[in-house]
Amino acid sequence: MLIRRSELRLALTAGLLNGLGALAPLGYGFYAPMAVLVVCTGTYGGSIGLGRQRLLGSVVGGVVLVVTFTGLSHLPLPLGLSLSLVAMRLVGAALGLEVGYKVGSNIIVMGWLVHDGELGIWVPVRLFWTAAGILVALLCLRLFWPDLAVEGNRQRLRRFLSDLGGALVVQADRLEVPAVPAPPGALVAARRRELETAQGLRRQLVALRQAMPAVADELGNNPTSHATFRLFQLLNGAGSQLVGVVDGLRLLEHTPADRGPLEGLHSAQADLLRAVAGRLEQWRHCLEVPHRHRPAPPATAMTPPARWGNLERSLHDPDLNRFDLTLLQRNASRLMLCGQALRSVEQAEHSWRVLGEGTG
Repeated sequence: MLIRRSELRLALTAGLLNGLGALAPLGYGFYAPMAVLVVCTGTYGGSIGLGRQRLLGSVVGGVVLVVTFTGLSHLPLPLGLSLSLVAMRLVGAALGLEVGYKVGSNIIVMGWLVHDGELGIWVPVRLFWTAAGILVALLCLRLFWPDLAVEGNRQRLRRFLSDLGGALVVQADRLEVPAVPAPPGALVAARRRELETAQGLRRQLVALRQAMPAVADELGNNPTSHATFRLFQLLNGAGSQLVGVVDGLRLLEHTPADRGPLEGLHSAQADLLRAVAGRLEQWRHCLEVPHRHRPAPPATAMTPPARWGNLERSLHDPDLNRFDLTLLQRNASRLMLCGQALRSVEQAEHSWRVLGEGTG
């Protein structure tokens, strides 16, 4: 596409406000589209945070400008302006401003250098146009081609669960397919693909975590008590544990010597990994509901595969005594990772149900 919807929305909003500012009886109307260009980016939740920072920074900058100009105007301009900027930086840091102090500093500089004779008019008018620009930008983000942080995070989470389930199925196939000697090139290529898959899952996980502040801003005050926010945190945590399982299984060597009496053991592990992947697919379907509705967990609890439930019988095989220690350690590690995958799913679904009961 030559132009994206977000760019078209930004251009239309800024152009509309620029026209209104030119027609309005108040001066300095160009500050409204400037606020739109800064705030109307990314998701609705992220824009709320930017708008809050810019508005607070503008108010603080206006107050600091009026106070410092009144008290320090008798000083040389470089000294008075420098002290005003230092005061703005200190007040901004105390209020936790991250980007808002920049617009506040700009107000101070413009007030000292350009509008020193009309601060009583210029400061309130600039604050009015800034607030109007932020409000219109947020309304456009919400109403026209909305790019909501909650909805975007839900879609990213669904893609992540799908890819994570596919990675678990690959590890299950690796256990069941006979481990025959392969050319070095094919082995290296397979390991590279598995490494790229694991790295891709970790990148998706990082993106999900980085989106949480925008989700929190979009959900309003006290987002940690909101069921949607807590559900995202819960599924992110379970996904992180399962990515660790995939990475651990990937690093465990699988050789022809692992077969023999361990055939049933490997089949049970493969069944469990496929069952976990199937459960993640159910989670993905649960997240298909619109963002205004709280997704419900699967109707029934997860039941481990029959061969996994009968795993203890395979561990009593007397032939296991003839395996060397390295082989036993490798298979014990694989068992622990499979058990961790099962516990992660069970604990996540239990917390999911408790979350639904607590907010129902």
